[in-house]
Amino acid sequence: MGPETTTHGSSAVGERATALVLVPALMLVLIVLASIALDLSAVAGSQRSTERIVAAAVDDAAGMIDGRAHQIDGTVSIDRSAAERVVRARLDDARLRGRITDIRVTVTDTTVEASVRVETPHIFLHAVPGMADRALSAPIHLRARLRT
Repeated sequence: MGPETTTHGSSAVGERATALVLVPALMLVLIVLASIALDLSAVAGSQRSTERIVAAAVDDAAGMIDGRAHQIDGTVSIDRSAAERVVRARLDDARLRGRITDIRVTVTDTTVEASVRVETPHIFLHAVPGMADRALSAPIHLRARLRT
């Protein structure tokens, strides 16, 4: 009979130590991925709510009929200055999570078009060095048409 070789689990101890290091690293990766997902979801939600507010403002502005032109010659058209005032007033009064940086309102006789750029701050990105002052900026373009 030859000598017996036994291992006392030296490879098992090494595997346990590797698992001991990998579990916290995996948890850190999961926390970072979850924070990115939450951050982008909050930004997307803010932009969707801004889009709803802009859509309501444009719809209201499309209803600003030029009464004077209608009385004079019977045409039905949008009052350009009133429509632009309505859009700007609705956006000024809105409580948005983001900050509107640019508003362009274009009014024709039958359409109102608004282009808005909104900057939405991040929630978790502030924890990353050098990224505290960053925000996502997204353009929103909406058009409403006067139906006669």
